[in-house]
Formats: sequence, C-alpha cells, structure tokens
Amino acid sequence: MNTQAIVGSTIIDGTGSEPVTNGTILIRDGKIVEVGPAGSVVVPPDASPIDATGKFTMPGIIDSHVHVSPNQDIPEDIRLNLRVGFNAINTLRQSLGAGVTTVVSIGGGPPAVELTNAINEGYVDQCANQITAGVVNASGGHVRGIHADGPWEIRKAVRKLASAGCTMIKTAATGGFQWEHERVHWPDYTEEELTALVDEARMRDMPVAAHAHGHEGLKYAVNARVHMVHHGALIDDEGLEAITKADLYFVPTLFTTNRYRISKIEYPWTRERMNEAYPIHREGVSKAHKMGTKIALGTDGGPGDAMIEMSEMVDCGLSPMDAIVVGTRNTADALSILDKVGTVESGKDADLLIVGKNPLDDIDVLQDQDNISLVMTHGKVQTTSEEMKTYLNPRLSGPPRRIVRVNTEM
Repeated sequence: MNTQAIVGSTIIDGTGSEPVTNGTILIRDGKIVEVGPAGSVVVPPDASPIDATGKFTMPGIIDSHVHVSPNQDIPEDIRLNLRVGFNAINTLRQSLGAGVTTVVSIGGGPPAVELTNAINEGYVDQCANQITAGVVNASGGHVRGIHADGPWEIRKAVRKLASAGCTMIKTAATGGFQWEHERVHWPDYTEEELTALVDEARMRDMPVAAHAHGHEGLKYAVNARVHMVHHGALIDDEGLEAITKADLYFVPTLFTTNRYRISKIEYPWTRERMNEAYPIHREGVSKAHKMGTKIALGTDGGPGDAMIEMSEMVDCGLSPMDAIVVGTRNTADALSILDKVGTVESGKDADLLIVGKNPLDDIDVLQDQDNISLVMTHGKVQTTSEEMKTYLNPRLSGPPRRIVRVNTEM
C-alpha cells in the first residue's frame, strides 16, 4: 500500500471548523484515512512524509462552470476535435496548477466524455478532474447544445446525453448577455418544460445547472427544482427568497461581471448589459449570504478564475473562511460529489492544496500561483512550487499499455 503523511501544516478542512495547527493528514492509496493534530495521528514508518511546516493545507478548489471545450454542437471534424481536445487538456492542466482540482466542463457534452474517461483511467495526467455536462436547451435559446422543445423531446435529449456518458445537465432558464437578438429577462423554457428536464435528469442521478439571471425564468427553474441556479446577475429579493426556501444552491459566477472581464468583451451590447448588472449582481450575493442561501462556486471563466471568484465573494461580505467553504464543501455538495471530495476528512479522496500563505488572513493570496506550493489529486502529487519539487515524481504512472491488433491488407 502507498502511504503518505502531510505533516506540520495548519489544516483548513473546508467544513468551516477551526483550523488545526501543526496537523497531520495520513493518506493511503489515494484516500485520506486520518486527520488531526500531530500528537493524535500515528504515522507508520513506511509512510512517505511531505513536510509542510509553516504552510496551510486545504481541499482542492472546485469550479462548477467552465467552458473547457465548446458546447457539444461542434462539427464532426477530426482535426478540429483533436485541437479542441488539446486545448481542453491545456485548460485542465492550467486549472490544476492554479489549485483547482475539479472542473465541470459545463457544455462539453458527449465529445468531452472521452477526455473525462481518459483522465479517470490515468491516460492523461496532471489534469484537474473533469465532470462532463451535456446541454439541453430551447430552440433559439441562450446556450448551444441539443435543441429540444416540449416535455417529451426534452426527456429524449436528457436520455441521449446520459447514454453518451454525461453525468450532469446544463440548461438555460433565461436569456443572457451574449447574443444581440436576446434579452436577459426572456424565459427560454416554460416551467412545464423545465420540470420535465429536471425529472428526467433526477431519475439518472444527474445534477441540473440552470443558467438564469432573474425574473420569470429563474422562478420557473426554482419551481422545477433544479439543483443549481447559475449566474443570477439580475436576481431580486423574490428570486433569492425562492432559492433559499427551496434549499437550492445559488452559483453566482461573479466573474461573469468582473470589471476586468467586461473590459475585454468585444460586443458593445454585451458590455452594456454586464455593466448594468454589475452592482445588482454583487448586491444579490451580499443579500444571499445574509439570508443564509446556500452558495456554491462557478466562474464561467478559465483556469484559476475560481480564486478571483472567492475574492469577489469576500468583497460581497463573506469571510475568507466562508469563501473557502463555498469553493470546496458547498460546491462538492451541489455537484453530488461530497462523498468523494470537498473536505479534508477521513474517507475522502486526497485532492489537496498546500498553500504558502494563510488564505484566512487574505483570500487574495490564492490568486498568486507562487503561493500554491503543492497540488495533489487522488493522493498523487501533480504539481509543485520549486521549493517542494522534491515531492514531485516526474515519471508518469499511466495505465498499462494496451496492444491493439489491427487487421490490414498487404
């Protein structure tokens, strides 16, 4: 058995509990088996130690909304698909280097399933874990994917994505900022259609994320009992109260209206809509926190933008500890993977960060990659700072090589 022990660090376990100083995390075969103060955890003599004295160990951050690859309606062109795949691998590797250990490919659909499988099976290394969502949306709606209208066509689309290996569904309950023809307040689906989508997805244990900025469409999504409402840039008190009463997760993706991001937007109508939403968006998150709404993390951004998202949340009134819980435990719960990741607890996968400076003093330290000293997934050290590179094994431990026989005519 492969046994490791992270020793000497302050452990921020992701639950919101008080940090454990001079803690020990015992890992066996990729799983956390024991956590506690140094004196309470017996480290066996065969364990490989990772000295994290003076540093801080916490769960890997989870981003529930990244367009790792284009939405699933890309052309069936093998050259394009190869390039998309390489770009996706690059995105997941950069995400891991920034401390994000799990990423939802929010619209990758069936083409992205094979990359998820390759990562899970060890054929592609040094990538963040990927969850593959498939898109079901109304004809002419905000997001691109399988266009389906009416309850039975929608149910058929969900079944198709489930059979292709997708484990999550993304839809749109309202319009958005992006397309010139649409308006943010337009509903994309009726409540009846959303209810059919969620019902079918629940039967297949697939969480549903609904793009919704506010107004009637957001209420339809809440009434349909989606698992997560993403964005909410124009959310009002009624919408917040509905999400809170229904005990759903609000994933605000503040990064979508981040000032820097707005400055880079090409389309003038998109910039205008985002600028109008900027103060409403942040007021909504502040109110949600005060109301006790369940908040999870997604960015609609790229590698490492989850760290900016947590800083934005702190600016909205969350404490650094609150923001860390949002980015770890809460997001794992929203995605139905809390049994595997999201906290530093016995029985969980060892998806962990070792950080050089204390994020509880200043959440912004997580944005500086120089402070990300070590990242591991499933107990394997994947990337490190120069200081800790002694713990990085450069040899890739992929799966056994397969010999594939191909019949050819000579």
